[in-house]
Amino acid sequence: MSWIRDPQRDSREDIRAAQQALVYAGYPHGDAVAAVTTHLHRVRAALAAPRHAAVAGFLTGASMVFGAFLVLTLALGGLGLVMGATGDSGTPGQLVPAPPAAPSAPQADPDPGSPLGVLPAVAVAAPVLGLAGAGMSRVTRNRWRRAGVLQTFGDLRQRRRYLLETAVVWLAVAGLIVLIVWAMAGPELGATVAQMLAFFGVPVGAAAFAAWFPKLYAWILPRVSPVDAAAAARPIIEREAARQIKTERDFYGASGYDRTAYDRNRWADEILGTESQGYFAEAQRREDRARDIAQRSGSYSYGLSVGRRLARYALITGVATLAMWFFISRLLWIMLVDEPGPGAGVLALFLGAVIGLGLTWLYARYFEGL
Repeated sequence: MSWIRDPQRDSREDIRAAQQALVYAGYPHGDAVAAVTTHLHRVRAALAAPRHAAVAGFLTGASMVFGAFLVLTLALGGLGLVMGATGDSGTPGQLVPAPPAAPSAPQADPDPGSPLGVLPAVAVAAPVLGLAGAGMSRVTRNRWRRAGVLQTFGDLRQRRRYLLETAVVWLAVAGLIVLIVWAMAGPELGATVAQMLAFFGVPVGAAAFAAWFPKLYAWILPRVSPVDAAAAARPIIEREAARQIKTERDFYGASGYDRTAYDRNRWADEILGTESQGYFAEAQRREDRARDIAQRSGSYSYGLSVGRRLARYALITGVATLAMWFFISRLLWIMLVDEPGPGAGVLALFLGAVIGLGLTWLYARYFEGL
């Protein structure tokens, strides 16, 4: 199938030209190939249409569920073969006769211990993680657009706002998962299982999802989006490589490059000569770089009024306080033998407020640089 095979969305000529530009700029060939490949993934994620990115993200999240189910099925099947070959005694070929079993009622549902027993969970988890993948595709798109992959290659501005967006996506997904499990487990067991998922299962699953998502998403996105990322990235890489060569030549002099196997000076002059703005482009680049440094020094607080910053801090403190109050209250309810009194609720609210203020301080200190 052409969808499974590499669709080769990017122009091979543009890929080779971008790699050659980095070689001219001093990259080893292997590093140039790896750098161009990584940059093309980022450019494609930034240029992909929102609907294509959402479909690719949904397929990525759902495929993780089916992949985990396939691994579980193979593991249980292999374990069953080993147990059948060794028997209950653990020695191959010595099967112990089982006692006569009492007649049992026919079971209409599959054995919960068999792989088929988890099919309902797979049917529910696939669309839920698909929604998580669709949200993460939007986060990835915004992340690389803000970083500037459509304007630069070497001066990417990695901002940490995507971490907040990731947290928002997983808070929504966690809430959906908790509600579904609560409804499926029943009123007696649902509360305990939902709390375990909310404070342990979902964070661990989110960490595993974040580790596997980027590579699988980079493989699926070219099969959904027809974007030619190399055509968009080539002029950016060539321009920056040519500027680097010119800067080195102006600093060291041309004599250091006269005996090279390729005339990279001539190539750099040709690339720079095709710029319509000439040296004004370099001046604009320096101005943009200075503005970016000023903005990064203030990080998220740059250009924001005091009122908007205080509103943001109040929102973070309030959400964190309510979440920790609920968690501590439920924890006291489970740990204490008697029913907790009003003092336990006050203590939980106080501890939640302390933790909420601490998280707000960490956000302001390390995300906004205050």
